[in-house]
Amino acid sequence: MDVIALSNGINRESRPSSGSYEGGILCNICDNETIGKFETYISNVIKENLAEKEKIICKRVTNVHGLKFIEISNLNYTKTKLFLLSLLWRAGISTREEYKEVDLGMYSEIIRKQIFENKTSEDNNIQITIYKFEDGSNYSSFIGQPRRHKFGHSTAYSIVIIGYLIVYHLRENDISKKAFNNRLKENDSVAIIEVPKNKVEKFVMTYTGMI
Repeated sequence: MDVIALSNGINRESRPSSGSYEGGILCNICDNETIGKFETYISNVIKENLAEKEKIICKRVTNVHGLKFIEISNLNYTKTKLFLLSLLWRAGISTREEYKEVDLGMYSEIIRKQIFENKTSEDNNIQITIYKFEDGSNYSSFIGQPRRHKFGHSTAYSIVIIGYLIVYHLRENDISKKAFNNRLKENDSVAIIEVPKNKVEKFVMTYTGMI
C-alpha cells in the first residue's frame, strides 16, 4: 500500500514522525500515550491493520487537465490531522538546528491544545494539503527538514517525508484557496495530489525554496 505512507513501516519504536527523534522534550505519557495513539492509527492505516468498518477506501482519478489524484475516504479526520499537526508542533518546540525555521508563535499553543485535548479545528483552520511523488522519483525515501513559506501576509510550513509533501497553511492565502478542494476534510476524506515523476525534483526544489 502506498497511499499515505508517511513513514515506511511506521511503528512506535522507530520514531519516524519528526525525521529524527529528540528525547526529553515531552513526558512519557504525552509522547507515548497521547501522541502515540495517533501514530498507531497511521501505522495501522499503512499496514491495513484496521477493523473492516475502519478501513480506508482509495480511488485513483485523473481530472480533465491530466492531473492525477488519490481520493481517500473513511480516513479518521481527527486522528490523521492530529498526527500531522504533531509533526509540525514537535518541530516547533525542538531545540535542534534543523528545525530552526519552525516558529509557530500563537499557533504552537493552539496546536498543543488540539493534540492534548483530542479536538481538531475545522478543516479550513490550519488547512493541510498532501502531495504524493510518483513512484520511482528520487524522493521516495527522502526526509526533509520543515520549511517556512510566506504567501502574502500568511505563513505556511511544508515537510517532505518518505515520498510525500505535507503542507500546513496556518491562514488562508492564494495557494490554500487553489488547493481548498484537496484539503484533509472533516468528512474523513482527502484528495492527494500526485506529482509526476519527471516534475518531482523541480517541484520539491521550488516549494522548499532551494531554487
